[in-house]
Parts: sequence; C-alpha cells; structure tokens
Amino acid sequence: RSSCRANSARAMKLAYWMYSGPAHIGTLRIASSFQNVHAIMHAPLGDDYFNVLRSMLERERDFTPVTASIVDRHVLAEGSKSKVVEGITRKAAEDLPDLILLTPTCTSSILQEDLESFVENASRNSGMSDVILADVNHYRVNEMQAADRTLEQIVRFYVDKATKEEGYKPKKTKRPSANIIGPTTLGFHHHHDARELKRMLGEMGIDVNMVTPEGGRVTELKHLTDAWFNIVPYRETGLMAAKYLERQFDMPFTDTVPM
Repeated sequence: RSSCRANSARAMKLAYWMYSGPAHIGTLRIASSFQNVHAIMHAPLGDDYFNVLRSMLERERDFTPVTASIVDRHVLAEGSKSKVVEGITRKAAEDLPDLILLTPTCTSSILQEDLESFVENASRNSGMSDVILADVNHYRVNEMQAADRTLEQIVRFYVDKATKEEGYKPKKTKRPSANIIGPTTLGFHHHHDARELKRMLGEMGIDVNMVTPEGGRVTELKHLTDAWFNIVPYRETGLMAAKYLERQFDMPFTDTVPM
C-alpha cells in the first residue's frame, strides 16, 4: 500500500508540473480555437512544437492554422522585420483569414524587436484580414494566463470595432440566452462540458447564444452582447472577457458552474 501511495504521489506531482506550459501555447490555443484565424509564431526552432502537439491530440481533419516565422542566424544578423511582414502578407493573400495573430515566444522576446511596427506595416497590405499582436508578457505569465488575456484582447478588439466604428448596437434576444465563454482546443473535456451545458440550459428554457472561442468566428463576436448573461465554465480561461463585457455592456456572468 505504501508503495502504491508513493507511486500515486509521484504521478500526481508529474501531472501537476505538466499542467501549464509557456505563454505562447496559451495564445496559440485561443487562435487555433477560432475558425478562419491564423497565427504567426515568431520563434526559433524548438519553440514551434505546437502544431505537432495539437495535431496529435485533437486529430482534426484540417491543418493547425499556425505558421512559424523562424528566428535563425540570418534574422539575428539582419533583423526580422521583412521576414515577419512578408509572412503575414503572404498568409493574408493565400488563406484570406479574418484575423492574423502575431505572437513571439519567451525566447524570441529576448531580441526586443518592435513587433508593433511589424503589425502596422503588415496591416497596410493584408487586405480584408485584421492583424494584431498578442498583448502578452511572455516572461510574466503562463499558458493559462496568456490564453485568458488573448481571448479578452480578441473579444475586445472585435466588439469595440463593431460598436464604436461600425455602429453596431446590441439586440438582446427575445428568449433568455447565454454565452458560454472559455472552451478551447486542447481543453480537458471541453467538448463534453459544452454539450452538457447546452443540455442543462435547454432544460431550463435558456438558449445558447454563442460558444467562444472553440468553433466560433471572430466576425461574430459582436453578437456576444445580444445574450442576457455569460457563463464561464473554467477559472483559467474566459473570466477576463466576461469581466470586460460586464464592465462595458452591463452583462452579468456566472463562474460557478455545476460540473
């Protein structure tokens, strides 16, 4: 029995330390959860394992929408501005994504490059695709914190764009409705959780307005404001977006979920 307990303790410790990865993994999880969003990862070889990880675990039909802009000796000698900008504009022309999200890793962040200017230059030649830089400090946050921050950034970008620039006004649904904010790719049982929440809400006569980010489109994020309230099933991801919607649109949310 004592050996079994010792083995269990070691297994739990291993699972605990494997639980949270570096910040760019969280950002890429959010980007690849949406439909028609492409991520450009500015990173050296060795940091570009996300595609393999997601393809192996999710086993989806389509390729993971992440491209690595590799930092190599030529980049170190000449700078990476032209390479990154060219990669963004090429992906915008080839795939016509709604959004291209640029993210460094903690390794490439050491270069202290002005990625904001890269995004500004690429935006001029990206056609109908929006281009944003993930607003994450890769030295100070982990995978879960970065995922939460990136989701809030994307929601805020598109909701503000719709309400302030395009004049969109929220239209509350006639029947009680809720958004489910938080299910992502590579989430632990997220698909099952979302299905169960939909069933429970349906039994209470509450419609599901949107589920985001998993399977959603960024161009539809403005309709988050049409729901009566938000449900945040996970404390790791979705809380910042729910608080933003509460602050800006007086939308209540619950993060206490019967699961």
